[in-house]
This record gives sequence, structure tokens and C-alpha cells, in this order.
Amino acid sequence: MRRRALTLLGLLAAAPARAHSELRRSVPAAGAVLRASPERIELHFNERVQLTALRLFGPGNAEVMLPRRPIREAATEAIALPPLPPGAYRAEWRIISADGHPVGGSISFRVEPPAP
Repeated sequence: MRRRALTLLGLLAAAPARAHSELRRSVPAAGAVLRASPERIELHFNERVQLTALRLFGPGNAEVMLPRRPIREAATEAIALPPLPPGAYRAEWRIISADGHPVGGSISFRVEPPAP
């Protein structure tokens, strides 16, 4: 019995693991400090995904309204931004990965006041 359990465990360990989709990079990059308001947010994933939600929160945790866009399969999404005043921002995203699982994350960045 023990030998059969070890054999089964070995077979399961040898099976290829299917990884969820992941964010490879973003514009602005996580932790970026910007001297001007970004024109857009870009999300670059390792494979085609469906972006189901993107919310942007600014100073005082106020939500910044973003334009609506259709849900589609793509490895890259670019969403136009309104002019952002100086302050800290957090973009929260949710996707449906290629394997059908929901995945989410957030990116924080900062817009600094213009130099005098």
C-alpha cells in the first residue's frame, strides 16, 4: 500500500503544472514616481487574458472614473486616463486567465507636483 501511494505521489509530481496568467509589466511600472500624469495604463500579461475589471484609486482613496471598454481576449490592455492631479494612486485589476481562473492584482504609483 505504501509503495502504491509513493508511486501515485511521484506521478502527480511529474505531471506538468498549469500556471495561471500573470502580469509581466505595466506602464506606469509598479512603484513608479512620475513627474507628469500618465496618459494611459498599460497591462502586459504573459498570455491572452480577459480583463474583467480595472479600478483606479487616487488621493484620499477616491475612485477615478475610467472609460468603459469591451471585454476581449488580449495579452496587452491599454486604458486611457484622465489628467491625474499629484498624489498616490493604486490600480486594481482582475482578469480571467487562459485556464479559466480569476486572477487579480494591483499596481501603485505616484504623480509628483510639477517642478517649479
